Amino acid sequence: MSYQKNNLSIIINQSIENINEIHLGRESALANCRKSIQKSSSSIRASHRNQFDEALTLANESKESLEKAKEALKKFHLNINTVFFLDTEKEFCEAMLVYSFLSESNIPTPEDLQVTVSSYLKGLAEASSELRRTSLDSIRKSNYELADKYLGIMNEVTDLLETIDFPEAVTGGLRRTTDQLRSVVERTRGDVTLSLDRKKLENQLENLKETLKNS
Repeated sequence: MSYQKNNLSIIINQSIENINEIHLGRESALANCRKSIQKSSSSIRASHRNQFDEALTLANESKESLEKAKEALKKFHLNINTVFFLDTEKEFCEAMLVYSFLSESNIPTPEDLQVTVSSYLKGLAEASSELRRTSLDSIRKSNYELADKYLGIMNEVTDLLETIDFPEAVTGGLRRTTDQLRSVVERTRGDVTLSLDRKKLENQLENLKETLKNS
């Protein structure tokens, strides 16, 4: 009995050591995921300011933290498909795709970014939602053509994402994200259409004033 008790003590102590290592690995992954998300958010803000060199630098720093998180999870055989890691991947994809849309660079593939397809597609949907801000900013600057251009991109992305018809368990909730994007697109369409109609009316009134002035 004493022999069994000693064996159990050894097993428990070793188990505690293993669990502690797993805990430290998970904490390291979480810390790097938080850092990656912060860099992704900063990259998106830089893209909106047209500071594209800074945006790309921040996105690359986000990728570095994401890779560190992945290594921390793999080292202890933890599941890299855990929710917090996939959310971080999605944020990184969003940052890279916002950069690509606004800087008019080539759009990277999931393979280019070394991410899961579901993270990429959800990041694409959220990057498209970010274009609403750019479209509205263009309206405020009276650049209606640019506003309409970004609305067109948003609409095209939504149409493409809606062709993906698989269970939510496979796509990681893509349908819900696409539905949210469709709502953003429709609101943006209403804003752009209203602005274009108002601009058209202003032009007609201006032409009428000129006609009356010259008559």
